[in-house]
This record gives sequence, structure tokens and C-alpha cells, in this order.
Amino acid sequence: MRLCSIPFVKTAVCALLVCSVLLAGGPLLPNQPRAHAGYFSDLYKGVKELSELPDEVNELKASYQMTQDKLAEAESTMEAYRQQNEALLEQNRELSASVAALTEAQQAREASARKTRILILTGVLLLAGYFILLRIIRVVLRR
Repeated sequence: MRLCSIPFVKTAVCALLVCSVLLAGGPLLPNQPRAHAGYFSDLYKGVKELSELPDEVNELKASYQMTQDKLAEAESTMEAYRQQNEALLEQNRELSASVAALTEAQQAREASARKTRILILTGVLLLAGYFILLRIIRVVLRR
């Protein structure tokens, strides 16, 4: 019995031939990129990236510190605005109380002035009525 007459062996040999042609098929497959073993360039890139990490960390630390400073400044500004707002609210309450007191005083003055005018007008009318009544009585008594 021959080895090539077994169908399994024929299939296996054909598969091996196809795989070897595909794997080593640089000239057969023209536009395929080739892999290069750049151990030294990869090592250099890795060392370069590792040496640049502390600079990046320092930049991040500086950026973080600057952000914290800005946050502290914003918080202090916010606290100052809050205190100023409280002072303005207190001043507003005082001004509202003053306006209310002045309004009440103005209303009291107007009421007092109205009473005084009514009192003076009543006195003038009573005096005029007295003189008119006396004239009427004299006219009536003379007849």
C-alpha cells in the first residue's frame, strides 16, 4: 500500500502545502505588510516612554495644584460674597424698618394735619354761625 493513496494523507499534504505557500508567500502576495522584529527600537521606545513619565506626572501634579489653588480662591471669593450678601440683607432689613417707620410717621402727620384743618374749619364756621345768628336775632327783635 502506498502512503499517498490514503485520502487523509493527501488532504494533509495539500493543506501543508497551502499553509506553507500562504505563510511564506511574500512574493506570491505582493501588497502584504511584512513584520520586522525591531527589538531594539521597541526597547528604546519603552525606555523613552518610561523616562518621560515623571515629567508627565510632574505636569499633572502642577496642574492639580493649580486647580486646587483656583478652587480655594473660588471658595474664598464665594465666602466673601456670602458675607457681603448677609450684610446687605441685614442692611435691607434695617432700611425696610426705617421706611416702615417713616411711612407710619408720615401717615400720623397727615392724620394730625387733617384733624387740625377740621378743627380750624369747625371753629371758623362756629364763629361765623355765631355772628350770623346774632344778626338774625337782632333783625327779628327789631321788628
